[in-house]
Amino acid sequence: MGPHLNTLDGDSLEFKQHRTYTPGDDVRRVDWSLYGRSKRLYTRLVQDEHQPRLVLALDTSASMATGGWQDKFRSTIELTLQLALIGLNSGYAVRVMPFGDSVVSERVINVLHARQLLGSMRERLAGLEPSGPTNFDALGAASLDWRNQGALVVVLTDLLFDVDDDRMNDAAPQDLPQLPLTTTERALLNGVRAQARRRLMLSAQNVARGLKFLSHPNIRGVLCQVSGAQDQDLSQARQIVDMESGILQRLAFTRAASKAYTRVRSAHGAALSGAARSLNLGHASFDAGAAGDHNRSDVQRILAAMASQGYAGEPAEIEVV
Repeated sequence: MGPHLNTLDGDSLEFKQHRTYTPGDDVRRVDWSLYGRSKRLYTRLVQDEHQPRLVLALDTSASMATGGWQDKFRSTIELTLQLALIGLNSGYAVRVMPFGDSVVSERVINVLHARQLLGSMRERLAGLEPSGPTNFDALGAASLDWRNQGALVVVLTDLLFDVDDDRMNDAAPQDLPQLPLTTTERALLNGVRAQARRRLMLSAQNVARGLKFLSHPNIRGVLCQVSGAQDQDLSQARQIVDMESGILQRLAFTRAASKAYTRVRSAHGAALSGAARSLNLGHASFDAGAAGDHNRSDVQRILAAMASQGYAGEPAEIEVV
């Protein structure tokens, strides 16, 4: 049935335990050697073999295109292909599920063999155009079959959510969500202005609420936060296009503004780590703007987060991927 052992009783060769024989048990499973010693009938139980499921949920919202197409979205597609191959090599049934405002069934890809990763699947993912908002509720509605059969779900998203100004004004400081933060994460949040801290905490609360379906006992999840070069460094964002006039406007930032933005980015990651921890999810980051060995260390951290959630396979060498 599959390459991995399950906790259920099954037909593998891996011994689990003995159980007193009851009428209706398969007589072929009676342990006759034990009967010869004890003169009592026992049924020999073995573990079940199954094929675990790996779901790669790819965010296709408009924010995934910020910082340039090549910078973030396309690098996230390459990451998805890497994780799909590693899942295949580890004996998983892999499904790639693009989502944005909704989950379109025609876009869902069941990965059957590695050849798909170099051909049709790469072309289908590259043909996606980021647009619209991120709707985790749509992803949760598509998770009903995961709850029955179980799955390891890796959500690949930039987690850039804005908070409505009305909610910002209505939320009193004492009403801010209490997330399980480490001392370091709390220090990062305390290092930004109070208004920014409130916005970041409320945004993290939205993420935790939207991903609550991943806390189901049969689902294990990893929250992978993707960021591009312009998401991390204001000096990379040199120009914008005015949407009304179409005029290209050049931007200039002071050194103090860039440092403040860096602190906010760090605080944002700290709040999201707390949100993932509140749901017992693994958390990892992916720097889509990294050069050199194409994010090898980031991929290894993602695999470590998957392993913390019970990833059963042996990860392939990143160089081979």
